[in-house]
Amino acid sequence: MDIKKLTSLIIEPTNTCNLRCTFCYVTEGMERPEGFMELELFKKVIDDSPDLEHLCMHNWGEPLLHKDIFEMFDYAHNASVPWLVMNTNGTLLSPKMRERIVDSPLSIIRFSIDGSAETFKRVRGVELEKIKDNILRLKELKEKKRPDLSMGVVFTVEEDTWEDAEQYVETWSEIVDHVRLQPKLIDGPRVEPCPELFGKDYGKLVVLWDGTVIPCCVDYNATLKLGDAFDSKVSDLWWSHEMDNLREQHLEGAFPTRCKNCQECETPVTEKRFFFQQPVSS
Repeated sequence: MDIKKLTSLIIEPTNTCNLRCTFCYVTEGMERPEGFMELELFKKVIDDSPDLEHLCMHNWGEPLLHKDIFEMFDYAHNASVPWLVMNTNGTLLSPKMRERIVDSPLSIIRFSIDGSAETFKRVRGVELEKIKDNILRLKELKEKKRPDLSMGVVFTVEEDTWEDAEQYVETWSEIVDHVRLQPKLIDGPRVEPCPELFGKDYGKLVVLWDGTVIPCCVDYNATLKLGDAFDSKVSDLWWSHEMDNLREQHLEGAFPTRCKNCQECETPVTEKRFFFQQPVSS
């Protein structure tokens, strides 16, 4: 199977969050310590990744809690990373924060908005109108100062919330630039290799706040450690012996525990992210 070039990273500024969403492993299931990535480590990861084209500044946790997040954006931008993306829960968009976001080199900002107001309150524990107001205020500011900042929303769809999708798309398409629907992660059997290991759209790795490098964001407890960004170049780990072994395990159907139980819920409105859409062959 072809392996694509590593051009994308997910960097986890922190796995700490100010919300406790019902479907999130930060709320229940994550056993690794909480913490914040050191700025010097972030700089090393960027310096060690000369072919980086796409940087996601979020993983598990709320990235705007990191005191150096805007310095990280600036450093990546000055290193000529073309695309800087961040997902946020939208709760921390004070007037000062909105100004900093618009003045930053961020390319895309997405907000996690799950379905109707009732669904959102049940899942996230906050009122949707507050978050919507934050988004509208940010939109007004960016339209004045930097219209090229792209704004989007992401709906993590569950088996009992997919009927919210049609109204959700209609409502939010009038407010933001793009709308994304993604299925909720669940435990269930895997029967085919994961495209993340080979590069579904492009090669991608995840660097956790403490420097641990893993192949996939689904591995929330870092059981599939490839190496450490303090001691290794992240770009080298894409071609490491550990990564080759993991690819072979997947091709042979001998999935490690984290992968063996990796599944996404089935809904009529979402496509799975961590599965090939067509049969694969080795």
